Amino acid sequence: IIILHTGYFKLAFNCLMQSKKNDIVFVYLDVIGLYIFLLSKIFLKKINLVVINIMLNDYNDLITRIKHKLFKIMMKDRNVYPTVTSFELKDHYRKKFKLPSKEFYLLHDCYGDLAKYKKSFYSGENYVFSGGKNGRDWKTIKRTAELLPHINFVIIGPQKNTLGDSYPANIIYDYDIPSVKFQELVEKCTIVALPLETQAPAGIIVLLTAGLMSKPVVTTNNITMREYIKTGVNGILVEMNDSENFAKQIENIMFDADMQKEFGEKLCHTVQELATPSVYVDTLICLSRHIIANENSSN
Repeated sequence: IIILHTGYFKLAFNCLMQSKKNDIVFVYLDVIGLYIFLLSKIFLKKINLVVINIMLNDYNDLITRIKHKLFKIMMKDRNVYPTVTSFELKDHYRKKFKLPSKEFYLLHDCYGDLAKYKKSFYSGENYVFSGGKNGRDWKTIKRTAELLPHINFVIIGPQKNTLGDSYPANIIYDYDIPSVKFQELVEKCTIVALPLETQAPAGIIVLLTAGLMSKPVVTTNNITMREYIKTGVNGILVEMNDSENFAKQIENIMFDADMQKEFGEKLCHTVQELATPSVYVDTLICLSRHIIANENSSN
């Protein structure tokens, strides 16, 4: 972690040193954005900072509490323009940071290079895929697999012991695999399951991948996923920690090819509507014009 954040800090420093007064600086990782903000105050350099995709989880550990305090200081600055990936996250963060008048700008994630994985509907090889890193509810997916011993699960986690010392025989588990292999497993699955343990943005890259591959998704009913999934239309939303309902919904979809196709194709349409590179770029251009107008009006 120290090595990682040392690298982030160096990137932030180099970025700030290359910027000029009143420049618009776009930063894709909120932690790097925080470092740029703090350094800009130390070096007394006025910049307009667009922090793309603010992410703050619901944990109560020391690191999260420190991050919350620092983020709140950054959010208070009128020259910081934070973006969020769903409409509901605007109010969520206003309440979380106790900044009722702060503007958070809606910018859906962009699927970018994932476009090369776009596929027509394919029913797959009769297994449920679940994987990723941030915000995953590993206990719920493990319990869901226990409730469905007749259905196979392929689960990809961040560490060797993510699922604990033991797990059901119907789970094939691996960790920290190459991205190409990860995408292949999504492509060959029948259902993507994404149980999450946070309201913060998590699982979006897997969701976009599943959508482009026209895969049906069962995921957690949280602020972020409600932006993309409408239950019974293009997927299923399940309440947080509800492994019994996760199991029920997975079983219903696994044995209904028509439902698989309908959910998968409609999710593909949603992803292409919200997350195309052109929409992403156009939104950032509009935000840039807004910032420039603010600068001109204040001079």
